[in-house]
Amino acid sequence: MAIHLDWDDEHKRLILVRVDGRWTWGELERSLENAISMMDSVSHKVNFIIDIRNGQMDLGSALGQIQKAATPETHRNEGMKVVVGANRMIRSLYGAYRALIQSMGKDQEFHFADTIDEARAMIDSAGL
Repeated sequence: MAIHLDWDDEHKRLILVRVDGRWTWGELERSLENAISMMDSVSHKVNFIIDIRNGQMDLGSALGQIQKAATPETHRNEGMKVVVGANRMIRSLYGAYRALIQSMGKDQEFHFADTIDEARAMIDSAGL
């Protein structure tokens, strides 16, 4: 599996998602289910650092899958999400994703950083 999720701190306030190699949409769906289970296991906000620097995706099916992955619900414990290593194309896809979910009444925001340390600093400065 190319997508790995782990708690990044002993207080379970940060999930580190690492993408290594080519991933599939099925793996993404299973990873989202795992993230929900992890958030369900605590009663506080959980932030995410999503490191995609070593990941590869099948862009040919991306736009069709974005709608499938987008849901109008936000998990009660969902905190800040910072993506590490997103290139210009990924950021453009995020723009399409955000427009889609906004049309569904949801405003899910992802932030972008170049390194994991920068992502941690962003979360820390937000007081989350």
